[in-house]
Amino acid sequence: MPFFDLLPALGFFLLNVFVPGPNVLNTIATATGSGYRAGLACALACGLGILLWASAALFGAAAFFQTYPLATQSLIFIGGSLLIYFAVRYVRKAINPQSDFLSIHDQTFASAFWQAFLVMMTNPKVLTTWLAVISLFPIITDGVPNILGFILLSAAASFSGHALFASFFSSKTAAGIYLVLYRPLNGLVGIGFFVYGVKLLSDAFV
Repeated sequence: MPFFDLLPALGFFLLNVFVPGPNVLNTIATATGSGYRAGLACALACGLGILLWASAALFGAAAFFQTYPLATQSLIFIGGSLLIYFAVRYVRKAINPQSDFLSIHDQTFASAFWQAFLVMMTNPKVLTTWLAVISLFPIITDGVPNILGFILLSAAASFSGHALFASFFSSKTAAGIYLVLYRPLNGLVGIGFFVYGVKLLSDAFV
């Protein structure tokens, strides 16, 4: 079944959703300072943003690979290099002292939505993440059914993940728990990304 073939790629994408980045931090800060409803607006904006990013990335990549089949090897090298870059950044976050937790107050549903949408659409990490996902799992660009399926799955995953953050961080005790888990989570993800990156780079030179 095509759906099951897409699950490994979806799992990797979910890892990126749950790792603190600009979109996650904006959702957390909004939910903490302005409540669940504003946080849910951020989740909706992130789901819509990923729907647009995924459509552009996957349909564009599929057309490009069909026209230039030899470009696949170059993309593998780029994806591996990006993962090593991500790994270094996440490990640095794990090692460095935790910064103060910030909250965004007095956000309405509309203002929270548009702020989160702007963060999503101008976040360069989103583009580099899609390059890495396509490099690791080229099956997601293999035919229109796979492309459409993964676009919908990734948008639903983005909304669901950020909605969970909004629900959790609208409570008063969540910020403390987050500060405890932030550094270990970044360290584990950094190690995982390093392993993935080394594997991709080794495949590129085989």
